[in-house]
Amino acid sequence: MATTTYSLAELETVFAGLSVETPIPQYSDSDVLHNPLDLCRSYLADLLCKVAECKPATAYRSIQWPNNIFGGDLTVTLPKLRPGVKPNEFALDLMNKFPNDHSLFLLPMLDGVHLRVFIVSETLSRLFLPYILDRKTTFGSHDTPSFDGLRKKLVVEFSSPNIASEFQGKHLRSTIIGAFVSKMHEALGWEVTKLNYLGDWGKPIALLKVGWDKFGNEDAYQANPVGHLLDVYHQIEELFQPEMVASRQARDEAARNGQDEGEAQLEIENRGVYAERNAASKELEDGDEEALAFWKRVREANIENYKDFYAELGVEFDEYTGESQIKPETMAEVEQLLKEKEICKESAGAWVIHMQDYGLKAGTAIIRDRTGATTYLLRDLAAIIERSRKFEFDKMIIVAANDNNMHFIHVHHILKAIGMEHLANKVQHLRFSEVSKMSEKLGKGYRPQAIISHCEEAIAAALQTDKEKAEMFGCPAESAKALGVSSLVTHELSTRTASTHSFDTCAMTSFKPGTGLDLQFWHAKLGEILAGHAVAKQLSDEDYEALADDNPANLLRILVQYPEVTHAAYQSLEPAAIVTYLASVTEQLAECLSENEEVIEDGVDPFEDGVGAEIIPKEDTANDEAIAPGFIALYEATRVVLENGMHLLGLVPYANVGAERSDTPIAE
Repeated sequence: MATTTYSLAELETVFAGLSVETPIPQYSDSDVLHNPLDLCRSYLADLLCKVAECKPATAYRSIQWPNNIFGGDLTVTLPKLRPGVKPNEFALDLMNKFPNDHSLFLLPMLDGVHLRVFIVSETLSRLFLPYILDRKTTFGSHDTPSFDGLRKKLVVEFSSPNIASEFQGKHLRSTIIGAFVSKMHEALGWEVTKLNYLGDWGKPIALLKVGWDKFGNEDAYQANPVGHLLDVYHQIEELFQPEMVASRQARDEAARNGQDEGEAQLEIENRGVYAERNAASKELEDGDEEALAFWKRVREANIENYKDFYAELGVEFDEYTGESQIKPETMAEVEQLLKEKEICKESAGAWVIHMQDYGLKAGTAIIRDRTGATTYLLRDLAAIIERSRKFEFDKMIIVAANDNNMHFIHVHHILKAIGMEHLANKVQHLRFSEVSKMSEKLGKGYRPQAIISHCEEAIAAALQTDKEKAEMFGCPAESAKALGVSSLVTHELSTRTASTHSFDTCAMTSFKPGTGLDLQFWHAKLGEILAGHAVAKQLSDEDYEALADDNPANLLRILVQYPEVTHAAYQSLEPAAIVTYLASVTEQLAECLSENEEVIEDGVDPFEDGVGAEIIPKEDTANDEAIAPGFIALYEATRVVLENGMHLLGLVPYANVGAERSDTPIAE
């Protein structure tokens, strides 16, 4: 591995040594310096151009990644290669023309409308091991500059809890998915700004103020600020609930009878807790000193509490903002545009937009309610405009639950209506299921830290159940918190965005493939295996030949897919695919290690020293078994991919905590 693979010229030197024709074929969609499968895709496309007599772009775009090594390393979709032909006849013609001694590819296999193409195992390790090991932490990531050569700018808004109430399951999902989206874009060269847009204004804060006046206790607040505020909120919410039910019933009854719905609701909302809340909301909007002092106190207490929680979770924000921070001037600007263009109209004292006039089938969007208070919609429109001016972003992704979907549809159509279509098209709502079972597990009035504590307790129990694997992590008491966070994050990201949030601590704390514990175990296991061993600068033919057997070859074939997996996740913003991929890495790694153990039991050691091996003397390690140089390189490449994937998911490899270095040294 003395020849590196950083540049096109260096890659062509490697290919020349493999008796593969150079220069490497060039395609506009190919990225051979960052994606190793693009090298093979380019050569296969070049070959298809000759045997199928088609255009280069057609050949390249007919080649797909099958995402399962048993379906080939690459597949050719025959109808894409030549539309309108009979696949069987066309395939036979292609296979007859396909060279049977190609240095890169075995003869393809026909499977329906696809040709399954496998890379020659002997070539696999010689090409891809250096490729992965040269890139280390950058494998699977690269810069994607804009047309002017500058980094693209992304704003990600995520987490965004309401400070008056609990941190719900949907806020947890938003936090973890948003952190992933941020890391994903950073890995691909975007300049990312992470915002936590708090629900810190409006009716919920006003309701909490009413509750504080009735149930607040200064001593209880001093002892546990956030906990006491949650207690107060639940007490006032319980009083308020019957009035909200009555208001909805009055509205529905009026609608059935053809009466004015707003007038029917006014009778209820002009008295009781409704009236007190609306009065408190107006005081807040008007800048009443007492109301603002209460709001500031609540906001500061919650932000400090959330900062502690996010730190435990390993999530950082560039800015804590909120509805309260939106400038009145920007909201006035939006209102003026809406009224000048006659988009916004007065109705029963409120200012509303009839969305059927702006591309939707139905719906009414409220800009100011009948008390004159600004709404979340108006504040959000102003917030997006302010961010576009401040950050000059190319794209903004708002990670919020599906129950906000209609709100963001309204935002999009209103921005278009006021002449800001270009801005509207830059904003994406990344939605996920709002259905969560977390509150069932934690009850009412919990602080967000209780989420991590719950996982920590479950991890401690899991480590007691599987003590053999638990030994890898040392003292259970010390490892439980770190492993609890890993398990929580992995479990959240393994759940597809459209699926219900189960918050299943039994599932998240098992050692099954694809769990946080499993990923941490195998990463630590690799560290244990590689302790004291260095990757040889040059591997011999014998070293490479040892990796041509099915299990090591299949492991390497999975490893080279990592850039494909990250690119697909970048396109879909579905992190579950990366978790599934990493599970396939650990499962195949287990197959390799299991096979080696069986061979050793039969009296043959596949880890005996080979040509080119250089073993670093081991200090303070129980690992006294020599490993063949080829396997050292393979396991180090596995650790590179596993660690890169874990970092992308937001996991801190437990084996690296406190370690001076995480990579295996290169032998001098």
